Amino acid sequence: MFVSLIVSLDGYIEGPNHELDWFLDGDPQFEQYCDEMLDSVGVALYGRRSYELMVRYWPDAEKNPRTERDLAFARKMNALPKVVLSRTLEHASWSNTRIVKDQVLENITALKREHGKPLVAWAGAGLVGTLTRLGLVDEYRLIVHPVLLGGGTPWFRDIPGTHKLNLVRTTQLGKGLTVLCYEPVRP
Repeated sequence: MFVSLIVSLDGYIEGPNHELDWFLDGDPQFEQYCDEMLDSVGVALYGRRSYELMVRYWPDAEKNPRTERDLAFARKMNALPKVVLSRTLEHASWSNTRIVKDQVLENITALKREHGKPLVAWAGAGLVGTLTRLGLVDEYRLIVHPVLLGGGTPWFRDIPGTHKLNLVRTTQLGKGLTVLCYEPVRP
């Protein structure tokens, strides 16, 4: 399982008022990277808040896409199995979605075993913290955007202790974007 986060150079996944408008888009290399990543995964994991943000657009994007690219991406997103980790979400309206309320370690470990493709956790500092604390993350992929936000939500929250990581690869994309891939150092 890997975590994939869009992050500012100063380490935030959203601005001080939960802004997401600082992402650089429209770069063909970034779009290709996202398409290839989506094609490579078997299940997408979300926390409640990220799920609620995503479900506002993607389920209906096939009917009302902003762009042709959104149409193709929406078809993939809607077909992909999704799991929401939440103790409070009662119903998941997005197709192919189920909710995991408890026994996260057991449920995610079982998912990792049953799918031929990796699981991906997109967004959510709380989700990343939970998966990291449970030792479920095999790789962190940070898509670093060349912007300083000066505050906001850090990509890691509530992580006790030190977690050493090894840089395993970097990828340069257009418009100054860099993908940094790290694996946890296992004891």
